[in-house]
Amino acid sequence: MSDLVDIIGKVGNGSSRNIRTAALMYRDEGDDYVTRVSNFADVKSTSNFISEQNAAGGGDYPEAVHTALEKALQSLSWNADAHTRLAFMLLDAPAHHNDEVIASLHKQIASFAKAGIRIIPVAASGVDKATEFMLRYFAIATDGTYTFLTNHSGIGGDHIVPTIGDYKVEQLNELIVRLITEFIE
Repeated sequence: MSDLVDIIGKVGNGSSRNIRTAALMYRDEGDDYVTRVSNFADVKSTSNFISEQNAAGGGDYPEAVHTALEKALQSLSWNADAHTRLAFMLLDAPAHHNDEVIASLHKQIASFAKAGIRIIPVAASGVDKATEFMLRYFAIATDGTYTFLTNHSGIGGDHIVPTIGDYKVEQLNELIVRLITEFIE
């Protein structure tokens, strides 16, 4: 969680634009909670919310990815007049795989695209090839950028080798700050 706070701080301090941030944490049905939301506010408020969270209760598959996307559209006050709208989605587990969830994912991604909200998925350890495909779809359909952790990161367990040509390994914090800066300029 400290990495997210660091990223938000760097972006907030390094931009002349009015940056509003939000956070949505999600798990799965039957966990302590399915979603927790901190609506758009100043960087400090979002950082405080993230600092209060913990990443306990993981290790099981799949997760409520469709619920997180739905909640992000329904509960966050996206500014239609904003210069840039980005949604970073960090996950280490696939979505449920049944017809209802798949239909929901397609509907939510179409809604993100229609609203001009770019999804930038970050694939962490635990992501398999089917989940990589899903995340690439999210990025392509919303004009976002697919990102991923590698075994070079030292974060989490083993990571799949991405289905991609050559790539440059960057520190996650610096990569995300770079992407945000590129999209908002």
